[in-house]
Amino acid sequence: MLNLKQKLTSLLFINVWVGWQRWTLLLASLSIIFLLGIIRVQTEAEFAFASLALLPVIAVAWFGGKAYGVFLAFIASIMWLMADITTNQQFSLSWAPWANALTRLATYSLVAFLVAIVRQQLVREREQATHDVLTGLQNRRAFLEKGNAEVVRSKRYSHPLALFFLDLDNFKSLNDTKGHDVGDEALRATARALQKSLRASDQIARLGGDEFAAILPEIDYDSAVETMRKVHTDINNALLGFAPVKVSIGVACFEKAEFTFSELLKSADELMYEVKASGKGNMLSKNFKDNISLANNNLSV
Repeated sequence: MLNLKQKLTSLLFINVWVGWQRWTLLLASLSIIFLLGIIRVQTEAEFAFASLALLPVIAVAWFGGKAYGVFLAFIASIMWLMADITTNQQFSLSWAPWANALTRLATYSLVAFLVAIVRQQLVREREQATHDVLTGLQNRRAFLEKGNAEVVRSKRYSHPLALFFLDLDNFKSLNDTKGHDVGDEALRATARALQKSLRASDQIARLGGDEFAAILPEIDYDSAVETMRKVHTDINNALLGFAPVKVSIGVACFEKAEFTFSELLKSADELMYEVKASGKGNMLSKNFKDNISLANNNLSV
């Protein structure tokens, strides 16, 4: 299961600024601001909660961005101005409430602006920490985290899953003869082909070098084999301009994940190396049942 730090990180970085969630957050934030204004009016300005109004401003700026944060800052400032004017509080200068409102507007807007910038920077750093810079796919660290979560889910609900392990054949030869720029483009072409061939719910990663992997949750063996053939064809088509590079694929299917994700991934890796040993450029799939007993072995040409 995810630890407390991972849960908190997921909560802070989830994009809630879509659909009904957008309006829920905005309306809740507006309600808090108006409630604070009512309290101020009802207590004849004896209690000031101007600092508390920053909390909804911060929340909206974090999830909605600078524009929505500044908008809520404006609403909060207007609320305080109306509350000050409505109460019987005496000001030595008639324009004092307006000056206070402008001060609050500047303060709230600055906080909203800074919060939005901090989140953008954190999102950027998190993206760099979990994704491969060259291909945009997940990196090994993020892939292992997602894999561990999928294993937990597979055990809990007894759902099947499949693991793909891919390696580009003759990739070093391409780098040596045509340069690393061409090699990088071959890696990007492979990544695009994987994204095109697999489902949005599948997890895809570049593990390093010319090795790629994918997690396909809730897929039976026959469907995984069919997907394997499609992936093999699509990647080889994408690599037609990068001869002599081809792809070798190992696919391990599990009716229920009984071992750790690292052990399951190793099974797919070993299948891929069997393909390498038998001549490269091919596919090998195995269907494992409980206790990793071999149920089916299929070599596709």
